[in-house]
Amino acid sequence: MRKKKTARSKRLRSKTTRSKSRKYMLIGGLCGIVLIAFGTIAGPWSSLGSQKIRSAFFSPPALPPPTSPSKEYVYAGSRLIATEEANPVTLAAPLNVEADTFSQSRIDISWNATANAHHYQVERASVLGEGNFAIINSNVAGTTYNDNTVTAVNAYLYRVRAADATNNLSPPSNIDVATAITFEDDPFAAPPTLTLVKASHILQLRQAVNAVRHTVPGMQDYGWAQAINVGSTPIMANDIEELRIALDQALNALNLPAGGYTDSSLSNLPFQKFYITELRDRVK
Repeated sequence: MRKKKTARSKRLRSKTTRSKSRKYMLIGGLCGIVLIAFGTIAGPWSSLGSQKIRSAFFSPPALPPPTSPSKEYVYAGSRLIATEEANPVTLAAPLNVEADTFSQSRIDISWNATANAHHYQVERASVLGEGNFAIINSNVAGTTYNDNTVTAVNAYLYRVRAADATNNLSPPSNIDVATAITFEDDPFAAPPTLTLVKASHILQLRQAVNAVRHTVPGMQDYGWAQAINVGSTPIMANDIEELRIALDQALNALNLPAGGYTDSSLSNLPFQKFYITELRDRVK
């Protein structure tokens, strides 16, 4: 009986040994796969020492260098997931914006250069109001722009913004007004040649002044005292005074320079050309 029991015990031990061997082989195989996979990423696995393994697992990944000093780069591991502007350069609003009438189909805009500006954005409105300004050109390289999209005998308000290379905008500039109109006898002939003041000169100025008034919300045409008929109506000092009053009302509402006319009392008769020229210069 003892011999049979011993043989049976040997068989059980042999079976247990084979089971453990298979487990060890399985674990060893998995470890081999991990090492081979790791070797594929970090280099030939056979050449990895303990220092290389620690470095591969615990050293931070090398991040790509930033390409723009004005941006912040956000990483997850070694992947770039977002960029944000980091303290963008603050641009000042362009100064001394001026709108000048070239003809009834073109108005020219100019301004002073802004430090650090990459380009400029020109905006236009027919009626004063923040929501009324529309972009007519968002990428002007210089400090001038010619607006060829105007309608004759209409007045327009212009302003300009400076922009950097990533299109961050400055606050808006000052506003200026100009009327798309062509005046008769403009400019007047120089002395000693005389140019008579005509009814048409006054009528054209009335059109231009009313156009400027229309850029002010709610402001209507001025109520002129006398109707002027070309060839029959004499021009009075009151006609010039009304033009000044009507225009100044609009300019004050637009926060533009008003008043300061030469010979404010209109006592310098007969009529002088500067009476007409000063008014034209302010609506053009």
